[in-house]
Amino acid sequence: MNKRVVALMLIYLLTVSLSSAYGQTPDQRASDAQGGCTTPHEYVTMINSGKYDSVGSLFADDAVYNGPDGKTRHGSKEIGAFYSRFLPRLKPELRASRFFEQGRECMMELENKDNRSGEFAPVAVDHFTVDQAGKISSFIVYLRPGAQSTRMLKRALSSR
Repeated sequence: MNKRVVALMLIYLLTVSLSSAYGQTPDQRASDAQGGCTTPHEYVTMINSGKYDSVGSLFADDAVYNGPDGKTRHGSKEIGAFYSRFLPRLKPELRASRFFEQGRECMMELENKDNRSGEFAPVAVDHFTVDQAGKISSFIVYLRPGAQSTRMLKRALSSR
């Protein structure tokens, strides 16, 4: 079975298994977030503020990051360096359209604003695990197949 199909099925099953009581709408503010979704809200805010060099500070020193390029990075410094290199090329304008929280885990659907149309379109589902200190300890990025922003991201990642 295709890896993307398996990944999408996994995302669907994880999303369905979480109680709908944990679902949040885009109108909710970061200050309303609790538990596992507090730091993911900060992640989106930091990126939208252009503070790319600070994204690594959200990660634990022993964090594991499975990035959109299929590579695994370890620790806040390596992860931070990755974001510092590629985000300035994209300058994304993100919107978290859905959050599903269970304990210290957070599934977040991300949308990115299209520069041409001005419309937001789904681009990825991110799975965060946050440690007791509020740092991201595990993060997996699932890109939306076929999305324009996914193609742009892949171009930015390949032009290092």
